[in-house]
Amino acid sequence: MYRKLNVLLATLLLSALVLAGCGQGAQDDPANGETEGGETGGETTEVAAFPVTVEDSLGRSVEIGEEPAQIGSMAPSITETVFAVGAGDRVAGVSTADDYPPEVENIEQIGDYQQVNAEKVASLGIDVLFLSFDTTTEEQAQDLEEKTGAEVVVINPASVEEAIDSVGLVGEAVGEPERAQVVEERLRAELDQLRSEVEGLPEPTVFYEVGYDPLFTVGPGSFVQDVIELAGGQNVAADADQPYPQYPVERLLQQDPELYVAGASSGVTVEDIVNRSSYASLDAVQQGNVFVINDDLVNRPGPRIVEGVREMAETLHPEAFEDVETTNGGG
Repeated sequence: MYRKLNVLLATLLLSALVLAGCGQGAQDDPANGETEGGETGGETTEVAAFPVTVEDSLGRSVEIGEEPAQIGSMAPSITETVFAVGAGDRVAGVSTADDYPPEVENIEQIGDYQQVNAEKVASLGIDVLFLSFDTTTEEQAQDLEEKTGAEVVVINPASVEEAIDSVGLVGEAVGEPERAQVVEERLRAELDQLRSEVEGLPEPTVFYEVGYDPLFTVGPGSFVQDVIELAGGQNVAADADQPYPQYPVERLLQQDPELYVAGASSGVTVEDIVNRSSYASLDAVQQGNVFVINDDLVNRPGPRIVEGVREMAETLHPEAFEDVETTNGGG
């Protein structure tokens, strides 16, 4: 159980602190107003001018001399972003954690959540390598550049707003700034709409389970806490001393949250949670307010992040979205 939990937490760090958002849906999804190759809105885009210089999350100025023909991504969220801005056909390497869009199954793997396979990156001739390890230092990034021959860009969004901002950074680095702008504008419009839908509603207390036995949750500095707050909820572990703390069950019982939410990637089900003998007194269990959600959407700071906020908001405030679902043909 500890091994499984460690892998889950590491995956979260890769995608949220890391932690990983759009895929086939990002490349060719009429429902999102997207067209093959990215969100162009049907307009012809101009060829980006190179060289370009981008500032990454470490504050490094990274100069990219020409449009990258081979792109490497070590985070599912960044991979999804590259596809969303129309450069998916140039992705030559991804991490072992990548699983979206479906096309990534046929792309070479160049590392896992612990390290990059520098030799593999070099052999693939990757021009730009995106990292999202929150522990990466300037020295390590420089060392990777020397070993791989790739320009290394580190992206570590700490909030939903920063995740949306990172779309523009990725777009500029891969030569698709206009398409990236379209994605950014769509995401901001959707997030503003969500904010308006939950504005003024009561903010229920929420516990978010990352893993169980031992129990882990999300705290301040975690990406999921930001999602919970944007969705109109209060994280009962907001006073924790780290982003992903181990949480005593006794403390959970004292807090007695109104809703209990868990991520599906841990393999847990609603039935598993409600049948825990120590949880019998929880108000969330007694009131039927236990939910399991698609945590890829809330953990990955990529182009599907607003879908994650919406998923959380619909979980916390289902009454606020009943009319919307009816209008969209739901029910």
